[in-house]
Amino acid sequence: MAEKAFIIASVIWGVYMVYFLFDLIFRVPVKYIFDKREKCIYRKLFITTKIMSFDEMTYFINEESGAYYYVIGKKRNQFVKNYRISNYFSGSKASRIREDEFLEKILYPVLDVMDIPINRPQ
Repeated sequence: MAEKAFIIASVIWGVYMVYFLFDLIFRVPVKYIFDKREKCIYRKLFITTKIMSFDEMTYFINEESGAYYYVIGKKRNQFVKNYRISNYFSGSKASRIREDEFLEKILYPVLDVMDIPINRPQ
């Protein structure tokens, strides 16, 4: 009986470790650095890489199965390679509040730094 309990505990521990490694490798929060001095955008995962300059960037809303999110990409191939900069939003009241916070605290200041005009609600 002790041998079977050890095998079950080992399998549970193994599954947990696989999930932990997957979470560590693929779900690590990505940071985007908008460098005003160099006018470049960097992506920091484990290492920092330059993804584009300010004049190459465009932003748009991408929809996916009833939810949407904001993305940035290069103007010429924005639909081929793009980077998600927001969480998913839906049409719910709580989601609209989170989206308004994202727009006011993150997106609008970034666009102001980059001198990109945007229509803001009054």
